[in-house]
Amino acid sequence: MENRPQRDVSQHMGGVLPTIPYGTRLEVTLTYEEVDYLHGSNGVVWATYHLRQAEIIKAALLAQSIACEVREQTLSGTRLYLLCIPEAREVAAAVDFIWREPSGLRLRPDWWYPAGAENASFEKWINGM
Repeated sequence: MENRPQRDVSQHMGGVLPTIPYGTRLEVTLTYEEVDYLHGSNGVVWATYHLRQAEIIKAALLAQSIACEVREQTLSGTRLYLLCIPEAREVAAAVDFIWREPSGLRLRPDWWYPAGAENASFEKWINGM
């Protein structure tokens, strides 16, 4: 028998596993929900570890007449600030402005940089370089 990770599913079923007759065919479905902070899933168009960055980008979006909210989320013990666009029709414009279009901010996500490092693309933009 191969040495594979095992998961005790009884905790998810009230501590009691059903009795399944030998030879019964079982079908198991696993779902993986990818977290996407850059493409507008659920209105989220950007994520950063820094509140200052989130607030400044929010102000820049508001200057573009794009309504925006900053929300806080914890992912694996790390605090993230999410920029959320409440109007679905404005999501693509926000994504274009923040990182996709050369005429926009041209930002790169925080996780492109070493842990704890500043977001160089944001600092470059904020300092007018």
